[in-house]
Amino acid sequence: MSAAADPGTQAACETPFGSFQLQRYPARKQELLRAWCGADSLLLETVARSPLPGSILVLNDDFGALSIPLASTGTACTLWTDSALAAKAVTDNALTNGSPEPRLVWSTELPSPGATLALLRIPKQKALLEYQLAQLAQLLPPGVSLLAAGMDKHLPTGIDDLINHHIGPCERQRGRYKAHLWRALRSPEVPAGTPAPCSSYYCEPLGASLRSLPNVFSREGLDLGTRFLLEQLPKLEPVTRAIDLACGNGVIGLLALQRGLAAELWFCDESAQAVASARLNVETVLPGLAAKAHFHHGDGLRDWAGPAPELILCNPPFHLQHTVDDYAGRRLISQAAAALAPGGQLCLVANRHLDYRRALEHGFRQQRILAQNRKFRIYLASR
Repeated sequence: MSAAADPGTQAACETPFGSFQLQRYPARKQELLRAWCGADSLLLETVARSPLPGSILVLNDDFGALSIPLASTGTACTLWTDSALAAKAVTDNALTNGSPEPRLVWSTELPSPGATLALLRIPKQKALLEYQLAQLAQLLPPGVSLLAAGMDKHLPTGIDDLINHHIGPCERQRGRYKAHLWRALRSPEVPAGTPAPCSSYYCEPLGASLRSLPNVFSREGLDLGTRFLLEQLPKLEPVTRAIDLACGNGVIGLLALQRGLAAELWFCDESAQAVASARLNVETVLPGLAAKAHFHHGDGLRDWAGPAPELILCNPPFHLQHTVDDYAGRRLISQAAAALAPGGQLCLVANRHLDYRRALEHGFRQQRILAQNRKFRIYLASR
Protein backbone atom coordinates (compact mmCIF):
# COMPACT_ATOMS: atom_id res chain seq x y z
CA MET A 1 0.00 0.00 0.00
CA SER A 2 1.55 3.28 -1.06
CA ALA A 3 0.56 6.91 -1.26
CA ALA A 4 0.81 9.44 -4.02
CA ALA A 5 4.11 11.37 -4.07
CA ASP A 6 2.50 14.57 -2.80
CA PRO A 7 0.27 13.84 0.19
CA GLY A 8 -2.93 15.84 0.34
CA THR A 9 -6.43 15.62 1.70
CA GLN A 10 -7.06 12.54 -0.45
CA ALA A 11 -4.54 10.00 -1.72
CA ALA A 12 -4.46 6.75 -3.66
CA CYS A 13 -4.08 3.75 -1.40
CA GLU A 14 -2.72 0.80 -3.37
CA THR A 15 -3.81 -2.55 -1.94
CA PRO A 16 -3.80 -6.18 -3.14
CA PHE A 17 -7.52 -5.65 -3.83
CA GLY A 18 -7.18 -2.51 -5.92
CA SER A 19 -6.53 1.21 -5.63
CA PHE A 20 -8.73 3.32 -3.37
CA GLN A 21 -9.01 7.06 -2.77
CA LEU A 22 -9.00 7.46 0.99
CA GLN A 23 -9.32 10.59 3.08
CA ARG A 24 -8.98 11.12 6.81
CA TYR A 25 -11.92 12.43 8.76
CA PRO A 26 -12.26 15.16 9.86
CA ALA A 27 -10.79 16.39 6.58
CA ARG A 28 -8.30 19.25 6.62
CA LYS A 29 -6.70 21.25 3.85
CA GLN A 30 -3.11 20.20 3.10
CA GLU A 31 -3.41 17.14 5.32
CA LEU A 32 0.00 15.49 5.66
CA LEU A 33 -1.19 12.34 7.45
CA ARG A 34 -2.38 9.35 5.44
CA ALA A 35 -5.69 7.57 5.95
CA TRP A 36 -3.89 4.24 6.37
CA CYS A 37 -0.76 2.87 7.97
CA GLY A 38 1.70 -0.02 7.87
CA ALA A 39 -0.50 -2.15 10.11
CA ASP A 40 -3.29 -1.92 7.52
CA SER A 41 -0.80 -2.98 4.84
CA LEU A 42 0.30 -6.05 6.81
CA LEU A 43 -3.27 -7.14 7.43
CA LEU A 44 -4.45 -6.78 3.83
CA GLU A 45 -1.35 -8.44 2.39
CA THR A 46 -1.80 -11.37 4.77
CA VAL A 47 -5.48 -11.75 3.85
CA ALA A 48 -4.61 -11.65 0.13
CA ARG A 49 -2.26 -14.64 0.43
CA SER A 50 -5.19 -17.00 1.10
CA PRO A 51 -8.65 -17.51 -0.45
CA LEU A 52 -11.06 -14.86 0.74
CA PRO A 53 -13.21 -15.95 3.68
CA GLY A 54 -16.98 -15.78 3.55
CA SER A 55 -17.37 -13.19 6.29
CA ILE A 56 -14.87 -10.80 7.89
CA LEU A 57 -15.17 -8.93 11.17
CA VAL A 58 -12.97 -5.77 11.31
CA LEU A 59 -12.17 -3.96 14.55
CA ASN A 60 -10.85 -0.40 15.00
CA ASP A 61 -10.67 0.61 11.33
CA ASP A 62 -10.24 4.40 11.59
CA PHE A 63 -10.86 5.46 7.98
CA GLY A 64 -11.89 2.35 6.05
CA ALA A 65 -8.43 1.28 4.85
CA LEU A 66 -9.32 -2.31 5.81
CA SER A 67 -13.08 -2.61 5.46
CA ILE A 68 -13.50 -0.78 2.14
CA PRO A 69 -11.01 -2.86 0.08
CA LEU A 70 -12.38 -6.07 1.58
CA ALA A 71 -16.03 -5.10 1.09
CA SER A 72 -15.24 -4.20 -2.54
CA THR A 73 -14.45 -7.88 -3.23
CA GLY A 74 -18.01 -8.87 -2.41
CA THR A 75 -17.00 -10.38 0.91
CA ALA A 76 -19.46 -9.77 3.74
CA CYS A 77 -17.67 -7.28 5.96
CA THR A 78 -18.70 -5.99 9.40
CA LEU A 79 -17.02 -2.99 11.02
CA TRP A 80 -17.03 -3.09 14.82
CA THR A 81 -16.13 0.37 16.06
CA ASP A 82 -16.46 2.70 19.04
CA SER A 83 -15.99 5.90 17.06
CA ALA A 84 -18.61 8.02 15.32
CA LEU A 85 -15.72 9.74 13.51
CA ALA A 86 -14.50 6.39 12.15
CA ALA A 87 -18.02 5.46 11.05
CA LYS A 88 -18.34 8.77 9.18
CA ALA A 89 -14.92 8.31 7.55
CA VAL A 90 -15.80 4.82 6.34
CA THR A 91 -19.16 5.96 4.98
CA ASP A 92 -17.61 8.89 3.10
CA ASN A 93 -14.72 6.86 1.69
CA ALA A 94 -17.00 4.03 0.59
CA LEU A 95 -19.14 6.55 -1.29
CA THR A 96 -16.07 8.13 -2.91
CA ASN A 97 -14.88 4.76 -4.18
CA GLY A 98 -18.28 3.39 -5.17
CA SER A 99 -17.70 0.51 -2.75
CA PRO A 100 -20.25 -1.27 -0.58
CA GLU A 101 -20.37 0.00 2.97
CA PRO A 102 -19.48 -2.57 5.63
CA ARG A 103 -22.18 -3.39 8.13
CA LEU A 104 -21.69 -1.15 11.18
CA VAL A 105 -21.85 -2.43 14.76
CA TRP A 106 -21.06 -0.15 17.69
CA SER A 107 -18.60 -1.28 20.35
CA THR A 108 -21.38 -1.37 22.94
CA GLU A 109 -23.18 -4.09 20.96
CA LEU A 110 -22.16 -7.59 19.86
CA PRO A 111 -21.92 -8.48 16.17
CA SER A 112 -23.84 -11.49 14.95
CA PRO A 113 -21.75 -14.66 15.19
CA GLY A 114 -20.54 -16.35 12.04
CA ALA A 115 -17.43 -14.42 10.98
CA THR A 116 -14.84 -16.70 9.37
CA LEU A 117 -11.98 -14.23 9.90
CA ALA A 118 -11.36 -11.41 12.38
CA LEU A 119 -9.01 -8.49 11.69
CA LEU A 120 -7.98 -6.41 14.68
CA ARG A 121 -6.16 -3.11 14.49
CA ILE A 122 -4.50 -3.23 17.90
CA PRO A 123 -5.57 -0.22 20.00
CA LYS A 124 -3.08 1.76 22.05
CA GLN A 125 -5.09 1.22 25.23
CA LYS A 126 -4.26 -2.16 26.74
CA ALA A 127 -7.56 -2.27 28.65
CA LEU A 128 -9.50 -1.89 25.40
CA LEU A 129 -7.42 -4.60 23.70
CA GLU A 130 -8.12 -7.07 26.50
CA TYR A 131 -11.82 -6.16 26.47
CA GLN A 132 -12.06 -6.74 22.71
CA LEU A 133 -10.16 -10.03 22.82
CA ALA A 134 -12.49 -11.30 25.55
CA GLN A 135 -15.48 -10.43 23.37
CA LEU A 136 -13.91 -12.06 20.31
CA ALA A 137 -13.37 -15.23 22.34
CA GLN A 138 -17.15 -15.44 22.79
CA LEU A 139 -17.91 -14.73 19.13
CA LEU A 140 -15.35 -16.75 17.17
CA PRO A 141 -15.95 -20.48 16.76
CA PRO A 142 -12.99 -22.86 17.09
CA GLY A 143 -10.65 -22.81 14.12
CA VAL A 144 -11.45 -19.24 13.01
CA SER A 145 -8.37 -17.06 12.49
CA LEU A 146 -7.58 -13.80 14.20
CA LEU A 147 -5.10 -11.45 12.53
CA ALA A 148 -4.02 -8.57 14.75
CA ALA A 149 -1.61 -5.78 13.77
CA GLY A 150 -0.45 -2.43 15.07
CA MET A 151 2.21 0.21 14.59
CA ASP A 152 5.28 -0.49 16.69
CA LYS A 153 5.31 2.91 18.41
CA HIS A 154 1.72 2.49 19.62
CA LEU A 155 1.70 -1.16 20.70
CA PRO A 156 0.80 -1.91 24.33
CA THR A 157 2.84 -4.45 26.26
CA GLY A 158 1.93 -8.11 26.70
CA ILE A 159 0.10 -8.67 23.41
CA ASP A 160 1.31 -12.27 23.07
CA ASP A 161 0.08 -13.16 26.55
CA LEU A 162 -3.33 -11.55 25.99
CA ILE A 163 -3.95 -13.33 22.68
CA ASN A 164 -2.75 -16.65 24.10
CA HIS A 165 -5.04 -16.22 27.11
CA HIS A 166 -8.22 -15.23 25.26
CA ILE A 167 -7.96 -16.74 21.75
CA GLY A 168 -5.29 -19.45 21.60
CA PRO A 169 -1.59 -19.89 20.78
CA CYS A 170 -0.41 -17.00 18.63
CA GLU A 171 2.48 -16.45 16.26
CA ARG A 172 4.18 -13.09 15.95
CA GLN A 173 5.17 -12.37 12.36
CA ARG A 174 8.32 -10.60 11.28
CA GLY A 175 7.84 -6.83 11.34
CA ARG A 176 7.41 -4.67 8.24
CA TYR A 177 6.36 -1.05 7.60
CA LYS A 178 7.24 -0.21 11.24
CA ALA A 179 4.43 -2.54 12.29
CA HIS A 180 3.96 -6.11 13.53
CA LEU A 181 1.27 -8.73 12.98
CA TRP A 182 0.04 -11.60 15.15
CA ARG A 183 -1.83 -14.66 13.89
CA ALA A 184 -3.89 -17.00 16.07
CA LEU A 185 -6.57 -19.67 15.66
CA ARG A 186 -9.47 -19.72 18.08
CA SER A 187 -8.65 -22.74 20.20
CA PRO A 188 -11.40 -24.96 21.64
CA GLU A 189 -9.07 -25.56 24.61
CA VAL A 190 -9.18 -21.88 25.64
CA PRO A 191 -12.43 -21.14 27.48
CA ALA A 192 -14.22 -17.92 26.65
CA GLY A 193 -13.83 -15.48 29.51
CA THR A 194 -15.98 -12.54 30.50
CA PRO A 195 -14.87 -9.05 29.48
CA ALA A 196 -13.49 -7.09 32.41
CA PRO A 197 -16.10 -4.98 34.20
CA CYS A 198 -16.07 -1.20 34.04
CA SER A 199 -13.25 0.49 35.92
CA SER A 200 -14.36 2.58 38.90
CA TYR A 201 -13.04 5.44 40.99
CA TYR A 202 -14.41 7.64 43.72
CA CYS A 203 -15.09 11.20 42.55
CA GLU A 204 -14.82 13.57 45.50
CA PRO A 205 -16.66 16.56 43.95
CA LEU A 206 -19.66 14.30 43.25
CA GLY A 207 -19.38 12.30 46.43
CA ALA A 208 -19.91 9.11 44.43
CA SER A 209 -18.10 6.44 42.47
CA LEU A 210 -18.01 6.67 38.68
CA ARG A 211 -17.66 3.79 36.23
CA SER A 212 -16.10 3.79 32.77
CA LEU A 213 -15.83 1.34 29.90
CA PRO A 214 -12.32 0.66 28.54
CA ASN A 215 -12.20 3.26 25.77
CA VAL A 216 -13.18 6.24 27.93
CA PHE A 217 -10.81 9.12 28.66
CA SER A 218 -9.38 9.19 32.20
CA ARG A 219 -11.22 6.00 33.08
CA GLU A 220 -9.31 5.34 36.30
CA GLY A 221 -9.38 8.75 37.93
CA LEU A 222 -10.47 12.36 37.66
CA ASP A 223 -8.05 14.22 35.36
CA LEU A 224 -6.62 17.53 36.52
CA GLY A 225 -8.21 19.64 33.78
CA THR A 226 -11.68 18.33 34.54
CA ARG A 227 -11.13 18.83 38.27
CA PHE A 228 -10.17 22.47 37.65
CA LEU A 229 -13.27 23.02 35.50
CA LEU A 230 -15.51 21.49 38.16
CA GLU A 231 -14.14 23.99 40.69
CA GLN A 232 -15.38 26.87 38.49
CA LEU A 233 -18.98 25.67 38.04
CA PRO A 234 -20.28 27.75 41.00
CA LYS A 235 -19.24 30.88 39.06
CA LEU A 236 -21.74 30.10 36.27
CA GLU A 237 -25.38 31.16 36.15
CA PRO A 238 -28.02 28.37 36.12
CA VAL A 239 -29.62 27.64 32.75
CA THR A 240 -32.51 25.65 31.35
CA ARG A 241 -30.49 23.53 28.91
CA ALA A 242 -26.79 22.61 28.94
CA ILE A 243 -24.50 20.21 27.09
CA ASP A 244 -21.51 18.26 28.38
CA LEU A 245 -19.55 18.14 25.11
CA ALA A 246 -16.92 15.38 24.76
CA CYS A 247 -18.46 14.07 27.96
CA GLY A 248 -16.34 10.97 28.62
CA ASN A 249 -17.90 9.23 31.63
CA GLY A 250 -20.12 12.26 32.18
CA VAL A 251 -18.52 13.68 35.32
CA ILE A 252 -18.90 17.37 34.30
CA GLY A 253 -22.54 17.02 33.34
CA LEU A 254 -23.28 14.95 36.41
CA LEU A 255 -22.00 17.66 38.74
CA ALA A 256 -23.88 20.32 36.76
CA LEU A 257 -27.11 18.36 37.25
CA GLN A 258 -26.37 17.61 40.88
CA ARG A 259 -25.68 21.28 41.69
CA GLY A 260 -28.72 22.57 39.78
CA LEU A 261 -26.68 24.37 37.13
CA ALA A 262 -28.93 22.99 34.38
CA ALA A 263 -32.55 21.86 34.42
CA GLU A 264 -31.84 19.56 31.47
CA LEU A 265 -28.49 18.24 30.32
CA TRP A 266 -27.27 16.47 27.18
CA PHE A 267 -24.20 14.23 27.29
CA CYS A 268 -22.43 14.19 23.89
CA ASP A 269 -19.40 12.20 22.72
CA GLU A 270 -18.04 10.54 19.59
CA SER A 271 -17.26 7.38 21.59
CA ALA A 272 -20.12 4.90 22.01
CA GLN A 273 -18.47 3.61 25.18
CA ALA A 274 -18.25 7.13 26.61
CA VAL A 275 -21.96 7.77 26.04
CA ALA A 276 -22.83 4.37 27.52
CA SER A 277 -20.64 5.12 30.56
CA ALA A 278 -22.28 8.52 31.07
CA ARG A 279 -25.72 6.92 30.85
CA LEU A 280 -24.72 4.26 33.39
CA ASN A 281 -23.37 6.90 35.79
CA VAL A 282 -26.50 9.04 35.57
CA GLU A 283 -28.68 6.02 36.35
CA THR A 284 -26.43 4.99 39.24
CA VAL A 285 -25.38 8.31 40.79
CA LEU A 286 -28.40 10.53 40.08
CA PRO A 287 -31.34 8.18 39.51
CA GLY A 288 -33.80 10.84 40.62
CA LEU A 289 -32.57 13.18 37.88
CA ALA A 290 -32.33 10.60 35.08
CA ALA A 291 -35.37 12.06 33.30
CA LYS A 292 -33.46 15.34 32.92
CA ALA A 293 -30.50 13.66 31.17
CA HIS A 294 -30.26 13.01 27.44
CA PHE A 295 -27.55 11.39 25.34
CA HIS A 296 -26.10 12.03 21.88
CA HIS A 297 -23.54 9.82 20.12
CA GLY A 298 -22.04 11.55 17.08
CA ASP A 299 -19.37 13.84 15.70
CA GLY A 300 -19.65 16.39 18.47
CA LEU A 301 -22.51 18.75 17.60
CA ARG A 302 -22.01 18.57 13.83
CA ASP A 303 -25.44 17.02 13.28
CA TRP A 304 -27.06 18.42 16.41
CA ALA A 305 -30.85 18.53 16.05
CA GLY A 306 -31.77 19.15 19.69
CA PRO A 307 -32.84 22.42 21.28
CA ALA A 308 -30.32 25.23 21.42
CA PRO A 309 -28.52 25.13 24.78
CA GLU A 310 -27.72 28.18 26.87
CA LEU A 311 -24.51 26.61 28.19
CA ILE A 312 -21.92 24.15 26.85
CA LEU A 313 -19.29 22.66 29.17
CA CYS A 314 -16.28 21.09 27.51
CA ASN A 315 -12.92 19.50 28.23
CA PRO A 316 -11.89 18.86 24.60
CA PRO A 317 -9.49 16.15 23.48
CA PHE A 318 -6.10 17.38 22.31
CA HIS A 319 -5.35 14.58 19.87
CA LEU A 320 -6.68 12.97 16.70
CA GLN A 321 -6.20 9.19 16.83
CA HIS A 322 -2.55 8.92 17.96
CA THR A 323 -1.53 12.44 16.92
CA VAL A 324 -1.32 15.31 19.43
CA ASP A 325 -3.30 18.11 17.82
CA ASP A 326 -5.58 20.98 18.86
CA TYR A 327 -7.73 20.57 15.74
CA ALA A 328 -10.31 18.49 17.61
CA GLY A 329 -10.70 21.27 20.17
CA ARG A 330 -11.04 23.95 17.51
CA ARG A 331 -13.75 21.92 15.73
CA LEU A 332 -15.70 21.55 18.95
CA ILE A 333 -15.45 25.31 19.59
CA SER A 334 -16.85 25.97 16.13
CA GLN A 335 -19.65 23.45 16.64
CA ALA A 336 -20.50 24.95 20.02
CA ALA A 337 -20.76 28.44 18.52
CA ALA A 338 -23.20 27.14 15.90
CA ALA A 339 -25.34 25.19 18.38
CA LEU A 340 -25.66 27.70 21.25
CA ALA A 341 -28.70 29.88 21.72
CA PRO A 342 -28.13 33.64 21.23
CA GLY A 343 -26.31 34.89 24.31
CA GLY A 344 -25.36 31.34 25.29
CA GLN A 345 -21.95 30.54 26.72
CA LEU A 346 -19.18 28.00 26.23
CA CYS A 347 -17.09 27.14 29.29
CA LEU A 348 -13.98 25.29 28.16
CA VAL A 349 -10.86 24.03 29.92
CA ALA A 350 -7.58 23.75 27.98
CA ASN A 351 -3.92 23.15 28.61
CA ARG A 352 -2.10 26.48 28.75
CA HIS A 353 0.12 25.53 25.78
CA LEU A 354 -2.98 25.17 23.54
CA ASP A 355 -4.05 28.67 22.55
CA TYR A 356 -7.74 28.56 21.57
CA ARG A 357 -8.22 32.33 21.62
CA ARG A 358 -8.31 32.74 17.84
CA ALA A 359 -10.95 30.02 17.50
CA LEU A 360 -13.00 31.60 20.27
CA GLU A 361 -12.69 35.09 18.77
CA HIS A 362 -13.89 33.75 15.42
CA GLY A 363 -17.02 32.08 16.77
CA PHE A 364 -18.02 34.18 19.77
CA ARG A 365 -18.97 37.78 20.46
CA GLN A 366 -16.71 37.97 23.50
CA GLN A 367 -14.48 35.68 25.51
CA ARG A 368 -12.45 35.91 28.67
CA ILE A 369 -10.33 33.76 30.96
CA LEU A 370 -12.55 32.69 33.84
CA ALA A 371 -9.69 31.07 35.79
CA GLN A 372 -6.17 29.77 35.26
CA ASN A 373 -3.40 27.96 37.06
CA ARG A 374 0.04 26.68 36.13
CA LYS A 375 -1.34 24.01 33.77
CA PHE A 376 -4.79 25.06 32.59
CA ARG A 377 -6.98 27.94 31.49
CA ILE A 378 -10.78 28.08 31.76
CA TYR A 379 -12.29 30.13 28.93
CA LEU A 380 -15.80 31.55 29.11
CA ALA A 381 -17.07 32.67 25.70
CA SER A 382 -20.42 34.32 24.94
CA ARG A 383 -22.21 33.98 21.63
